Formats: sequence, C-alpha cells, structure tokens
Amino acid sequence: MTANSASSAPAQNDKIMAALAHVSAILPFMGVIAPIVIWATQKDKSEFVAFQALQAIAYQLIMIFAWFVGMGCYMFSFFSVFLTIPFSGSGGEVDPTIAPFFMAGFFIPFIIFGAIFIGGAIFIIYGNVAAVMTFQGKNFHYIVIGKQLARYLEKD
Repeated sequence: MTANSASSAPAQNDKIMAALAHVSAILPFMGVIAPIVIWATQKDKSEFVAFQALQAIAYQLIMIFAWFVGMGCYMFSFFSVFLTIPFSGSGGEVDPTIAPFFMAGFFIPFIIFGAIFIGGAIFIIYGNVAAVMTFQGKNFHYIVIGKQLARYLEKD
C-alpha cells in the first residue's frame, strides 16, 4: 500500500472519508477515534483513504502528546512560582534587587498556557486545511508525518 500509487482521482466517498479523518482534529482527544475507525474500515478499500486516515491518526496522537508535555510544563511553572514565595524575602517583603525577576516569574505560567492555547489552535487549523485539501481530492501530506509515513508504507 503506497501513498502515491493512486493515478486517478479518488472517488467522492473516498474524499469524504479522508476529509472526515482530518476534520476530527476539532475534537482534540475524542477526535482520534474517528480516523482509527475510518482506517480500520477503509484500509482495504481505498489506498487514498487509508493513507490519509493514518496521517490523521499520527497527527492527532502528536497533538495529544504535545498537550500533555505543555500541561506538564505549565504545572511545573505554576507550582515552582508558588514554591519560590517563601524565599522572596523576610516579613513578606520582596527584596528590591530580585523584585523584577520575582514578578516576571509570575507571568511564566500565563505565557506557557497561552502558548498551549495558540499551539492547539494551530494544530486544529492545520487539520482543517488537510480536510479541505483531501475533500478537493488532493493527496495531502503533513509537513513531517506525511513523508515519513509514505516511506514507511512503501517498504511494505
């Protein structure tokens, strides 16, 4: 099963199934179920759908993994900020020499959480771009995942 072996345009049903596999990225955790079901039911019927569904599975698993890493960083920064409070100074007053650094430390969890939110939005938008392109019948490849998955499938 190769990703590039389809010389003719995919059928309308194949386009719809491939687009559904990608658009399920809108539901970040539950959305990975749809491409798994699509791949399991369509892998023997259409190489186009099988390849697109496998890409969607890999893409969404990476999105879930990135979310867990991001939330781990957020929780670490959140708790480390509060663990530094006892070391800020005596009597509840912050030493003026470290006050700017101490205050900047309070913004780090917010910056990390904002990065998680923006990164999640980019993941969802890119998944929707993949859905639109596959619905148009184009053989979409995610930037890194697509080429690696195509090489892996060509070995079989």
